[in-house]
Amino acid sequence: MKVLAVGDCGVDRYVDIRADRPGGISLNFAVNARNLFEPEDEVGVLTVLGNDSGAGVVEQAIAEHGLGSSIAYGADITPVQFIDRDETGERIFVRYDAGAMAAHRLTADEQALMQRSDVVIAAIFNQVVDYFETVADAPANALRALDYGNPGPPEDPLAYMRRYTERFDIGFVGLGPELRHLLGEVEALARDNKKVIVATLGAEGSVTFSADKPVRCAAVRVDNVVDTTGAGDTFAAGFLSVYAKGGDVSAAMERGAMAASGTVAQFGAFAAEFTPWPENYPAEWDDLRHDV
Repeated sequence: MKVLAVGDCGVDRYVDIRADRPGGISLNFAVNARNLFEPEDEVGVLTVLGNDSGAGVVEQAIAEHGLGSSIAYGADITPVQFIDRDETGERIFVRYDAGAMAAHRLTADEQALMQRSDVVIAAIFNQVVDYFETVADAPANALRALDYGNPGPPEDPLAYMRRYTERFDIGFVGLGPELRHLLGEVEALARDNKKVIVATLGAEGSVTFSADKPVRCAAVRVDNVVDTTGAGDTFAAGFLSVYAKGGDVSAAMERGAMAASGTVAQFGAFAAEFTPWPENYPAEWDDLRHDV
């Protein structure tokens, strides 16, 4: 089986500890998929990097974890997401710079790679909508999954879900407490489009909506939560490692929950070295702390 994660591979910049590490939705998924799918399965990323040192951070992670890769390079920075954490370890995204990915559009060769894959997962969020549109338009014979990094812009929280649900087989969406009131609409989108949408609800577990009755799964208890960054990406990798092989939804959710419990007990979605910020880092980075 060929598994392809399309989109965001970049640098996670932690403003609370002043250090960087590799991350991004697609890289987080792919590294965990490499561990959770079978050894004979091929797992790779299709991504866009910049012309800076951040590209080397991502390239090293791809090589260390045995991932296949198709990388386009642009005349801008490698994508960077600035991350803070609260006292409970809950991740707080404070800023995202899409860099080279914002201007890229899928090429014919990249579309062909998607067509040769059995499972394709992409991510949609506000800063890369134009890039993502070329991903959504690309023909694919695969099981198509979509990670809603943003289910919609702030003024219309489910706009992307309404726009793209019918074009993907499975959707993954994380709904914090401020969006729980939208669960009924998410359920209706899955039912009306006859698609599968998995909503992760943090400590409240997850629920899968489809044309059938909703299926719920409890979260795995974690006593010492360090960092929730990448927990949803890890959940998706665990879920698809079962579902894409013909497993049922309940078993897929349980695998996803177990995998995510390991992620929140560490920094980031996978083990990686941190690079401390240089002494002359921009002062504005300190201003991004959520409690400053």
